Amino acid sequence: MDALRNILLAASSQDPRGLTNAEQQLKSLEIQPGFHSALLATASDRTVDNGARLQAILYLKNGVDKYWRKNAPNAIGDGEKIEIRRLMLQSFGSEPVYQIALQAAVSIGKIARYDVPKDWPELLPALVQAVQVVDPLIQQRALLVLHHVIKALASKRLAADRRVFHDMIEELLPYVLPIWQLYHGQVVQIFSNGSQTFADAESQVTPIIEKSVLVLKVIRKAVVHGLRKPCENEHAMLLLKTLIEQIRIVLPYRNLKACWKEIFEKYSVLQMKLVADLLENHPFSFLPVMKEALNVICRLCFTPEGEGLLFQRFIIMSFNIIKQVLLCPEYKLPKQADQLDDEIRNSPGFLGHTIKTEFFEPTTVTEVAKCLISQYLLLSKEDLELWDADPEGYVCEDGGDSWRYSYRPCCETLFLTVFHENRTHLAPMMVEMVRNTAGPVNSQDLRALLNKDAVYNAVGLAAFDLYDEIDFDRWLVNGIEQELLIKDSNYRIVRRRAAWLVGQWSGVKLSPELRPKLYQILVPLLEKDEDLVVRLAAAKALKVVIDDFEFTSEELKPYLSSAFGQLFDLLKEVEECDTKLSILNVLSYVIERVGVGIRSMCEELAHYLPSLWASSEAHDMLRCSILGTLVSIVQGLGSITESLAPFLHDVIYMSTHLNNSCSVYLLEDGLELWLVALQNSKHLLPQWMQLASNIPPILELSTENLRTMIYIVQAYIVLAPSEFVATCGASVMKPLDVQYGDLQDEGVLMILRLVDLTLKIGPPQSSRIFQPLILRSMQAVYEGQAYPMLMSVHLSIVSRMILSYKPEFQEFLNALATNNGNHSDDIAAQILDVWMDKMPCVTQPERRKLLSLALTSLMNSGSPVVLLRIYGLLLNVTETLNDIMRQDEDNSAMIDSLLINHNNDLTLSSEDLDYETEHEHRKRELNKGDSVYTVDLREFFQSQIQNLYGQVGQTRYTEIMSNVDVETMKNMQEFITV
Repeated sequence: MDALRNILLAASSQDPRGLTNAEQQLKSLEIQPGFHSALLATASDRTVDNGARLQAILYLKNGVDKYWRKNAPNAIGDGEKIEIRRLMLQSFGSEPVYQIALQAAVSIGKIARYDVPKDWPELLPALVQAVQVVDPLIQQRALLVLHHVIKALASKRLAADRRVFHDMIEELLPYVLPIWQLYHGQVVQIFSNGSQTFADAESQVTPIIEKSVLVLKVIRKAVVHGLRKPCENEHAMLLLKTLIEQIRIVLPYRNLKACWKEIFEKYSVLQMKLVADLLENHPFSFLPVMKEALNVICRLCFTPEGEGLLFQRFIIMSFNIIKQVLLCPEYKLPKQADQLDDEIRNSPGFLGHTIKTEFFEPTTVTEVAKCLISQYLLLSKEDLELWDADPEGYVCEDGGDSWRYSYRPCCETLFLTVFHENRTHLAPMMVEMVRNTAGPVNSQDLRALLNKDAVYNAVGLAAFDLYDEIDFDRWLVNGIEQELLIKDSNYRIVRRRAAWLVGQWSGVKLSPELRPKLYQILVPLLEKDEDLVVRLAAAKALKVVIDDFEFTSEELKPYLSSAFGQLFDLLKEVEECDTKLSILNVLSYVIERVGVGIRSMCEELAHYLPSLWASSEAHDMLRCSILGTLVSIVQGLGSITESLAPFLHDVIYMSTHLNNSCSVYLLEDGLELWLVALQNSKHLLPQWMQLASNIPPILELSTENLRTMIYIVQAYIVLAPSEFVATCGASVMKPLDVQYGDLQDEGVLMILRLVDLTLKIGPPQSSRIFQPLILRSMQAVYEGQAYPMLMSVHLSIVSRMILSYKPEFQEFLNALATNNGNHSDDIAAQILDVWMDKMPCVTQPERRKLLSLALTSLMNSGSPVVLLRIYGLLLNVTETLNDIMRQDEDNSAMIDSLLINHNNDLTLSSEDLDYETEHEHRKRELNKGDSVYTVDLREFFQSQIQNLYGQVGQTRYTEIMSNVDVETMKNMQEFITV
C-alpha cells in the first residue's frame, strides 16, 4: 500500500521524469488483482496527500471503464468488485474535497451502469436515505452521486434495461421531488423575507441553491428518460406546473448580488432545459403545461415584464421551446384536415394543435414578429464593438444546429419559423415595414440604420415566403442600388446587409436581364477602401450569385478581372484561416464556373497557395477543407498548376504518407488532389515520380480508397507508360494481386481495367510485370464463370495478349496448364470455347472489335485447336462487322466506324478541346495507336481469309467454307470476298 501511495504521489507531482515513471508503473499494475480496490482504499484515506488521492480515484475511474465488464480482458474479479462497492458506499458521503467527491460520483455512476440493480441493489436505497439526512455535506455528496448514477442509468438503451430504469424512477421520484420543493421553497422564503439585505444572505442562499441545482438535474433525467408517460405521473406533472410558475419568481434573484448571478442563471437555464426536454421527448405529456409555459415565455421575452431580467442563454432556451412547439409534428393536423372525424378531434395531437392555434392567434403572432425584428434582430452595442475590434470574428458563421446554442442564429431561426407558419398574417406587415424603411436614412441616425438592418435581415430570411409579395427587381434598381452608393462609415451597416440581401434574393426572384446588375452592384463592394465586413459579405453574396442554375460566364465576363483581383487581394489581407478558406472557396467557385477563361488571371493565386497551406499547419480538419478547395482550383487552372508542383508534392506527400499522423484526416482529400494534379499535368514531373512511393502502402492498407488509387495508377500509366510501369509496376501489382481474391466484382473490375490499359499502352515488359493478374484473367476465361461485364474485360486482356504479346501468351498458357494439371492445347481449346460462347454478351463495340481482331489473328496460326472452332470464329467476327460497319455519307461505301478517320469520339471540336484535361487529351492521343482504332477489321479479316486459303490449300479451304451455315456465309459475303 505504501509503495502504491508513493507511485501516486509521483504521478501527482510536477516532475516530468517522475511523472512518466509513475505512469509506466501504474500501467503495469492495473491488470494485477487487488489493484483497483487498493486505489479506492488510498482515495478514501484522508491521511494521504490530496493530490495522490485524486490520482487514485482518477485511475480507478479509468479502470472501471476498461476492466469492469465481465468479458473484458483482465477483468476485475467478482470478489474485488464486491469490496469496491462496499467501500464506495462507506466513503462517498463524507468526502470533504469536492474534486475527489466528483470523480468518486462519476466512478459510482459507471459501476451502477453495469451492476444496478442486479449486483448492487443496495445502492439506490442508500442514496435515498443519504439525501434525507440533516448533515449538509453528506446530503450534498449523496445528491452528487445520485445525479451521476441516474445520468448513467438513463443512457442505457436496451429494452430490458429501460423497463428496469422506468420502474426504478417510479419509486424514486416520490422521495426526490419533495427535496427539490424543500430547497426551492427555502430560497424563495429567504428572498421573500428580505434576507438578501443582510450580510449572511450569501451563506444561506448559495449552499441551498447548489443542492437545488443537483436535485433538479436528477429530476430532469428521471422525468424525461425514466418515465414512460410523464403526464400519467401526478408527482411529475405537479412539479412541472410549480416549476413553470416559479421561473418568473426566480429570474429576478440573479440581479440582486453579483455573486449570485452565475448560480441563478444556471438554475434558471436548468429549469428551462427540463421544459424543453419534456417537449422534445414527450410532446403529448407537455400538453398539460403548454399554455402556461408559452404564456410565461412570451410575457418575459415579448413584453416589458422581462425587461432587465433576461440573459442570452435563457432567451435561447425560450426561443427554442417556441420554435419546437410551432414545428412539432405531433401538434399538426393530418393532411385531410377538412374531414376531421371524432377520433382525430379526441386525439392528443388535435389538442396540441388547438392550444397552439389559440395561443398564437394573429394579434399575438404579429406582436411576436414585430418584437423579434425591432428587438432581437437588431445589432447590439456588443455586435458593433466586435465589428470594429475583430471584423473577421464578427462574420464567422456558425453552421448546423448553431440555433440551439447561439443567440443570433436562434433569433433568426425563430423569426423564420414564426413567419413561415403564419405567412398569411405576417406578409402584409413585412411589406409595410419594407415600405417604411425604403430609401436612404440619415447616416447619423444609428437607430434608424439598425432598424433598417433588422428589417432587411427579416426580408432576406423570409425571401421564399415573400416571393409573391415583394417586387425585388424594382427594389433592387430603385432602392438597394442607391443605398450601396452611400459611403458614409455608419452606412456600412446597411451596405453589408444589402449585399447579403442581394445574395438571398438572387436565387429566389430576379429577372434574367438584371443578373449582370448584381455584379455591377457587388464587385465595387470588394474594393480595398470598403469596410472589411462589407467586403466579406459581398464575397459570400457573389458566390451565391455565381452558384446559380441560370449563371452564364458571359454575364460575369465584363466584371471578371476586377472581381477576381479584388477577391485575391481580400484573400491576402484577411488573417484568420477560416476567413481565408471562405474567400478561397469563392475563388474556387469562380474558377470552376468560368472555366478556361480564368486561367490567365490565376498565376498569382497559384503562387500564393503555399503560404496559405503553411498558415493552417496546426489545423488538420481545416486543411481537409483547403485540400478540397485546392482540388477545384487545380481542375480550373489545368496545366498551369505544373508551376505549383513542388508545393503540391509536399501537400500530397504529407496527406498520403501513412506515417504522418495527419494522414488520418487528410488521406481522402489528398488522394483526390493527387489525381487531379496528375490529370492536369503535361509531363511526368520528378515530383510526381517521388509521390509514387506512397502508392503500395495505401493499396496494402485497405480497399477503402481502392477506386481513387486505381484512377491514380491509371493516370500515371497514361502520363508516362514506359517509365511508370518499368519503375513501379511490380510494387503496384503485388498488393492488387494479394487483394484480388477478397474483392467484390466491382473491385475486381477496376483492377482488370487497369491491367487492360497497361497491356494496351504499356512497355513490352508489361505482360511479365502483371503476369499474376493476367493469369487470373486467363483462369477466369478457362473456368467461364465470371458475370458478363467481368468476362468482357477478361476476354479483352486475353485478346491483347494474343495481339501484342504472343510469345508471353504461349508461356502463360503453359503455366496455366501446369497449374491445372492439363495440356496447353486443352487449356487453349477450353478458352476458345468459352470465348465463342460468351462473346455475344460483350456489348461495347470497341471491345467486340478487339476480341474479333484477336480471333482473326488466330486464323493463320495453323493450330488444330483454332481450325476445329473456325465456324464459331467466323460467326463472331461477322457479327462484329455487322455492329461496326456503317454507310459512308459521301460515297455510300461501307466503312469501319471505329477507325480514327470515321470515329467522331476521337475528334473533338475546338470548344470541347478547351475543357479537356491533359489526361483526356493523352487518352485520346494514345487511342490513335490502338489497333481498335487503326486497323480496319474488314480488311484484316479479308487478308486473314486469304492467308487461311494459302495455308490450308484449296481443298481444305473449300471444305471449311462449304460447312459454314448459309446465314453466316451470306453475311460474310456482304463484307469480304470468300
